[in-house]
Amino acid sequence: MSYSVHQILFYLHVACGSVGLIVFWLPMLSKKGNGFHKQYGKIFAYGMFAVSISGVFMSLMLLIDPVGVRIPDRNLPIDEAYQLATQNRELGTFLLMLSLLVFTNTKHSLLVLKAKDDRSMLRNTSHMISIAVLFIAGVVVGYFSITEGNILFLVFAILSVVISVGLIHYIFKRTLKKREWLIEHLGNIIGSGIGAYTAFFAFGGGRFFNDIFTGQMILIPWMLPGIVGGFATYYLTKKYRLKYKVA
Repeated sequence: MSYSVHQILFYLHVACGSVGLIVFWLPMLSKKGNGFHKQYGKIFAYGMFAVSISGVFMSLMLLIDPVGVRIPDRNLPIDEAYQLATQNRELGTFLLMLSLLVFTNTKHSLLVLKAKDDRSMLRNTSHMISIAVLFIAGVVVGYFSITEGNILFLVFAILSVVISVGLIHYIFKRTLKKREWLIEHLGNIIGSGIGAYTAFFAFGGGRFFNDIFTGQMILIPWMLPGIVGGFATYYLTKKYRLKYKVA
């Protein structure tokens, strides 16, 4: 039963993610604020909500039933089942964190766009909880990443903690510069795209890239979205800071 439900969620996850990955570039490359930008920006955001929420449920299923979700029809020896369960629970925790990262970034970017200079709506309970859970997930993933020497998981754990702290700082800092909300919106929506592309390259395209990259080169599909997204964020942030005179 859990396997079937997981598969349904997986296909939904892939379908929505595929649409989101394509649509992501349309609002990014269009004139900001026009009808085209708003329309496809909403499609991308809804796609990311579908991807992240389905990802949360799949991750929770992996944590609850780590063997049944993966190989429901095999009777494994106890030691092999225990090892598989441990590995899948660690992976499930990481995927949960990544899903929360996409969800929180997307939600924050939309709230910022709606609130503009009035940040009171950013302090609603549900948003505060999502940020807090992201922070906790980052700490948990960071802990087992350090104990097991998993550098990749550690990088994303640190990123999740830093982003959650940054969101809280933005929400509660004393004053905002003029149109700073625009820069905040831009940075977080690109962050959602980075998370989605990272998941695609590392997991969705894992088999394909495993045939191309070997050894330490396997880090490339993990790091490439963050590097490209980082440069895009820097360029666009600089552009709109100058355009709207955001200090």
